[in-house]
Amino acid sequence: MKKWFLRAGVVLLVFLTVLVAAAFWSDSDTTMFSRTVTGDGLETIKTGWPGVPIDQRGRFMNHEHPFLPKTRDLLKWQLSANPFAEEKAADSFRPKVMDPEAFLTGGGDGLIWLGHASFFIRLKGKDILLDPVFGEPPFISRVTPVASPLDLLTNVDYVLLSHDHRDHTDENTLRAIAARFPNAKYLAGLGSEDILTEWTASTDQVVTAGWFQKFNIGHPDIEIFFLPVRHWSRRGLFDTNKRLWGGYVIRSGDISIYFGGDSGYGRHYRETGELFPDIDYFLIAIGAYEPRWFMEPNHTSPADAVQAFQDIGARWLVPMHYATFDLSDEPPGAPLRELSAAAESSGISDKVRILAINEHIGFGDSDQNGSD
Repeated sequence: MKKWFLRAGVVLLVFLTVLVAAAFWSDSDTTMFSRTVTGDGLETIKTGWPGVPIDQRGRFMNHEHPFLPKTRDLLKWQLSANPFAEEKAADSFRPKVMDPEAFLTGGGDGLIWLGHASFFIRLKGKDILLDPVFGEPPFISRVTPVASPLDLLTNVDYVLLSHDHRDHTDENTLRAIAARFPNAKYLAGLGSEDILTEWTASTDQVVTAGWFQKFNIGHPDIEIFFLPVRHWSRRGLFDTNKRLWGGYVIRSGDISIYFGGDSGYGRHYRETGELFPDIDYFLIAIGAYEPRWFMEPNHTSPADAVQAFQDIGARWLVPMHYATFDLSDEPPGAPLRELSAAAESSGISDKVRILAINEHIGFGDSDQNGSD
């Protein structure tokens, strides 16, 4: 028994040593451009785009703001006092949660916010999930309880994933979707094949793309494009930026939707607007932005979101990524309050569509200011 405890202690000590060494080694690392890559056989829609930058260690890089997460910055944030602590504790705001059954089991085209960055879109007879995270994902504290809608879904054709962080790509949710809808296709950034193929038990249902590329989905009336955002990726100790992050444009006929996943502010919004000048619905994150010194490279603030909306030239701003999970310092109600103030200051208050969780927008509505 003593030998067993001794061996276990040695294993634990070695593990902790490797963990600490890896963390501080990564802090001294830099990312330097080496080459570019694109998705094989996919159309590149931006003239002259050479491909996604890759650094000297085979990691994806943002072409405007190269970024590597630093352990020391994470520790500094976690060990610092939250200046919003009292306000956060007193803030009772929670998004209203509605019943999604009528829309999910119906037949009309539209989109529904399922909380955080999760959406369900029905378009031209196809059912699309964006960053589905249902139930209680590991290591994430839920602020607003929301029942899983999985049993209400009658079909899933496509699952679009913006990046591999656990509040956007949840293993349990994806395994459950794959079990219930074995013919669903999974679209993501380059490098995501490893986890998606394992979780969905399918090699031919996973399709990955580089930035400014169009997915080959085989549907004559729907186009899906993968576009750059300012973020990063990691699920474990040694896979930083090994899976490409990005946003999407989903387009069909007279409906065009932008889904931004997670992103810091950057020129990519203007670049996307130049390529897609007719975006109707601009789905953008407004939460997890404090403290700014830590979050600014990765998450838009509400003011950033308003500026990004103006940059891209969309018709409607639909906020997401707030008051569902506890991910940052700001109080749960702060993102909407600051968004409203920024929108009013910029003269776009009438362009903001704030949804309750499980509230939908019908694409056939004659009055796009209201949900049916």
